[in-house]
Amino acid sequence: MELRRIFKGEDTQMTQVMLKMMALFEEHLPDFTTYDTGLDAAFLTAWKNAWQTAMSTMPDKVEVAEGEELLDESLTALEKCRAKYKDVKYFATKAFPANKKALKEFGEGQFSKVSKSPLRMVQFMETLFGVATKYKTELIAKNYSQSAIDEIVTLTDALREDNKMQQLKKKERPTETRKRIESLNSLYSFGQQVAQVAPLVFPQSPAKQKHFRLTEKRHPKVVKGWITLAPSAARKINLTNLLKKFNVTLTNQSKENIEYWRAENIHEEPFHKFQLAAGEIIELNPEVPIRKFLVLKNTSPKEVRIVMAKKGKE
Repeated sequence: MELRRIFKGEDTQMTQVMLKMMALFEEHLPDFTTYDTGLDAAFLTAWKNAWQTAMSTMPDKVEVAEGEELLDESLTALEKCRAKYKDVKYFATKAFPANKKALKEFGEGQFSKVSKSPLRMVQFMETLFGVATKYKTELIAKNYSQSAIDEIVTLTDALREDNKMQQLKKKERPTETRKRIESLNSLYSFGQQVAQVAPLVFPQSPAKQKHFRLTEKRHPKVVKGWITLAPSAARKINLTNLLKKFNVTLTNQSKENIEYWRAENIHEEPFHKFQLAAGEIIELNPEVPIRKFLVLKNTSPKEVRIVMAKKGKE
């Protein structure tokens, strides 16, 4: 079963948050212990130990560099084998210019299928050496030396070894990653306990509560929409669900006044109406019960524009 992180964000970011929170917890240790005797010096020590354990599982720059170096070496060995095949192919074509069967033995038509895979390239190069040895008399006659043929083995061995080291590193990675996630989750769980109890320890201090908050409180997103009304035109807005979900404001962006009123149906037009003055901003407060519609009407001879901003309720 895949083990998942119980926190969001990067590992290093979380450990830094825990480090700061531990320091604040230690500073206010008497307050926490008074509220809950389980949140004492022993708890703090266990938290610090969890932080040390988590940090010991984090890959350092040397390990990362070693992994990258292994990959680079593997790619370099692969590139050398690719280049070697092109050399062999050149001289094989000179030796057998009209012998398609012989050229096929040298890998013509197969190289592109294996050239991106180190493991398949090793197998390809082993076969290539066997074929080059088989036809060494013909190759040497076209100035491809025995030492050049023998180099196929040397390059194949280097690619095989580098690929083996890379595969071993990949196999080790899941185990190392699981240990790291387990230790990071353990560290974060201490912070979760402190964050949960902090509002109870400091009920009269929002500032201290904020210090022990694991994530910043996010403000609801504001969505804006534009309403354009031609002269004498009207527009109705359904308020039934709108004001239950959102805090809504209307802004008159025009130089003309706009009439508005609330109604239970679209045909209702009360005697008394309200004015949304030029540049004015109003907030639509919910009535109980909420009247179904808000009606906006342009009574001016010019086109008017209104901005409706919706902010999700917290």
